[in-house]
Amino acid sequence: MSTEVNQSKRYSKRREHILTEALRVFSERGLESTGIKEIATSLGLTHPALYHYFSSKEQLVYEAVEKAILDEIAAMEKAVENLPSHPALQLYSLARAQVFHELDDRAYIPFVNAFLYGPLRNAAKLSEEQRADILRLQRRIVGLYRDVVVAGQKSGEFAPGSPTMAAFGILGILSYTVFWFQPDGQMSAEAVAEVVAAQAVRSVSRLVDAEGQVSSEPLG
Repeated sequence: MSTEVNQSKRYSKRREHILTEALRVFSERGLESTGIKEIATSLGLTHPALYHYFSSKEQLVYEAVEKAILDEIAAMEKAVENLPSHPALQLYSLARAQVFHELDDRAYIPFVNAFLYGPLRNAAKLSEEQRADILRLQRRIVGLYRDVVVAGQKSGEFAPGSPTMAAFGILGILSYTVFWFQPDGQMSAEAVAEVVAAQAVRSVSRLVDAEGQVSSEPLG
């Protein structure tokens, strides 16, 4: 039994390594220009050997993207699991966790986000069920922000308006960071995550009302 367990663990670990490498190669070469053969070569495997782990390119694409998104969601949920019911703090912590996670995985996050928010979800040859799963994951991320925005609006901390639009606006602020961040720049990934997270909180503050007018009411 112990041998079977060890073999299963090795198999699972190998699959995870393949998924990470696949994301890297897809990101570098593009989805259409990358096949099972290119992935296998980058891993030092034969073409048939890779089919021992994944039955098709479509399965590999889907599972790689799914794992990356689930990892991000897990990081975000962990960041707020023990926080008090303070919407601004929760929003800041969610945003900081997301940005830091994306900067840590910046080699392939743009590719993953193209599935979440861009055209790849429809362009890729995924099954209808797989595309629906990706959409559900997108809604989970949006929902994390939407829920905290709703709580902040109820408490009076955040400006009134559509919480869904506010959530997508926050994601717009956060998701571009991976494109301009420079690892050898003046600010560390952690520092950048903190600054961008603060901007996300300010984007829904009561300084701007639902009609887009700047409020003169003090926030203190």
